[in-house]
Amino acid sequence: MHEAAIAQSIVRTVLQEAEKQGAIRIESIEVEVGELTFLGIDQVKFWVETRFQGTIADGAELIFKNVKAEIRCSDCEYEGHLSVKEDAAYHINLPSFACPRCKSTRIEITQGKEAFIRQIKILKK
Repeated sequence: MHEAAIAQSIVRTVLQEAEKQGAIRIESIEVEVGELTFLGIDQVKFWVETRFQGTIADGAELIFKNVKAEIRCSDCEYEGHLSVKEDAAYHINLPSFACPRCKSTRIEITQGKEAFIRQIKILKK
């Protein structure tokens, strides 16, 4: 269950950064999650909220934004969206991707495999 590990990392990073900034309260956290991470956002949100209980982030607004997958094809030079069908099996075995135009598998994923904290809104003394 990599959702719990990702959530733990988010919580640790947010609380450490808030402490560095002298925060007395964390009001909101914005996280961008690429669709190729195949993370269950509801699960991540649950684990983050659970781990924030009793901290200065308890009750903070959690904003998760989905980042669509994009590719660049080495063969036909297509650049654009990669259509990803939601499938629970992707949590076990990753699919192989191909260019939607020429079906080549010589592609570079340029967006959609990242997960990062975009913004932390804090309240200082």
